[in-house]
Amino acid sequence: MRPELSRLRGGVRVGPDFFARAGALVDRESRPAPRGIVDRMADYANPGIDTSRVHPAIVRFFEDTASLALHVESHWRFPASLAWRLLRRVMRAVGQFVLPERSADILTRVFAIDTSVDGRDDARAVVRTYEGTGEVMQVVSYATWQRDDAAYMSAAFPLPGGQIAGVLRLDPIAEDDGGRLAVALTSTTRDDDAGVWLALGPLALRAPLGERLELWAVGAHVAPSELDAGAVPGATIVGRHEQRLFGVRFVTHHYWFSPLDRAPSPDDERGERT
Repeated sequence: MRPELSRLRGGVRVGPDFFARAGALVDRESRPAPRGIVDRMADYANPGIDTSRVHPAIVRFFEDTASLALHVESHWRFPASLAWRLLRRVMRAVGQFVLPERSADILTRVFAIDTSVDGRDDARAVVRTYEGTGEVMQVVSYATWQRDDAAYMSAAFPLPGGQIAGVLRLDPIAEDDGGRLAVALTSTTRDDDAGVWLALGPLALRAPLGERLELWAVGAHVAPSELDAGAVPGATIVGRHEQRLFGVRFVTHHYWFSPLDRAPSPDDERGERT
């Protein structure tokens, strides 16, 4: 049995107002917007990790996502770098997966959505936009998926006629002197539910895509040398996000997360039609 996926499907255009057009947004007076992509770190528990040991700075990324600014530096491998220059124009028109060519600053907003529309009990909407221009970078609904004693991140990215869904497992990758963990979210399966799915209408198939996002707390963990914590003053987390097609890495994103003076609020931008 495949994991439960979101019921949401995109139209010709996705865009930052997708959830409003889909009738999925919940009035903030009836239910406050979540702060993060998950309510509690423990919601990602599995036999391979003690989530109570995850470093507090990294916990903030999950539980208070909107309070962090993101600086991205993307490193595309040839020939994917050439292909992306063309495909990015298409994705800008679609309003989804408008990944940076090189570097960018990103803001995140989290919205409460009607879980009966999404189909997953703890779903919430996230819209990531480019700071300064407001152009959409990514539109996604996050939830969790549980089978037996293992829980996973369940991320749904609406696309025309369907969605890309990532079911990611949380793994430990390092610990500091106090035993606090750095972590990775990965789609690499261990004969479990982790993986990437392509859903078109009612049909859902495993896709030949791979995701791995590694997160380290600045000052606590020894991150890879290419992730210079000092490159972004005030950064509290650094990350490396690798994306693969048929097992071949085509892009690596380097991330720096920094606390905002004031987190973006759904009151600032409701993701409504513009």
